Amino acid sequence: MVKRFQKKVVTNQLTLTIGILLSVLLWAAGYTLHPAATLRETIGAYALYGIIGYLLIVLNKTFAIIRLRASFQTVIFLILVGVSPKIHSIYAGNLMALCFLASVFLYFSSFQLERTSGLLFHAFMFWSIGCLLVPIIVWLIPFIWYACFKFRSLNIKSFIASILGWSIPVGAYATYMYLTNQWSEFLDKVNEPITLGNNILNIDQLPAIITLGCLFVVFMISAIHTIANSLEEKAQARIYLLHLITISFAIFVLMFLFPTNINRLLPLALIGVSVLFGHYATLTESKWSNIVFIVVLLCSIPIFIINLYL
Repeated sequence: MVKRFQKKVVTNQLTLTIGILLSVLLWAAGYTLHPAATLRETIGAYALYGIIGYLLIVLNKTFAIIRLRASFQTVIFLILVGVSPKIHSIYAGNLMALCFLASVFLYFSSFQLERTSGLLFHAFMFWSIGCLLVPIIVWLIPFIWYACFKFRSLNIKSFIASILGWSIPVGAYATYMYLTNQWSEFLDKVNEPITLGNNILNIDQLPAIITLGCLFVVFMISAIHTIANSLEEKAQARIYLLHLITISFAIFVLMFLFPTNINRLLPLALIGVSVLFGHYATLTESKWSNIVFIVVLLCSIPIFIINLYL
């Protein structure tokens, strides 16, 4: 039975429906026992995560990242969000995750196209908005440029377009802050990505650290499997997956370096882990993969309790 469990879950047509219902129960339990926001804001946050989950399905169908069960990564994402009640509100982290997905759609679409300036301009414009929400993701920009280079969509013209796209929201925000005598607040945002002094671990962050550690283990298992079997993928899907591994690893590094930003970066990490673990779960059928699958699901229970009460 253990050996068949993973395949039953992955291939079942009702998995997405069950995943949504399970996530609703987790959110209801989180709101009842330890509300992170008002009821209206909680419902709004769930809708926002639902949009992100839907966009993950569209992303997979558009770029064929996972060959089977295009919706399974959304099931994983909704459950992972559900067991993290401290992010059950509308805040900079999930808004930034939405900007991240919009950016990904655009620069993924530039794959091997001749004219990519417009796509990269708008991709970096969304990334710039994300940087205003969570400034430390500015460190991820070189990884996007490298991805575009691998996509053969980066040239001098598109590189300049990307800089312009990123500069417009930041420039508009800087102008507004200057004209409204809030320049010091803007400088605080500018300094945030290079300030490590206040990023010290404390006991209040223990639930976030435990969650982060468990997510990193799942990420490493999924990433190692993807890299080891990358030659079985089509060239385009392989490049997309390797980029997601790279940028997800960079996100984890930022979370370790800036632990006070763990909750703000968590939705971004959940997107990468969901896609990679979804890829792992749908394309493996060994006894080991079934055990890993079951252990990951079981571990979500204590993680939910820890995040709820600690």
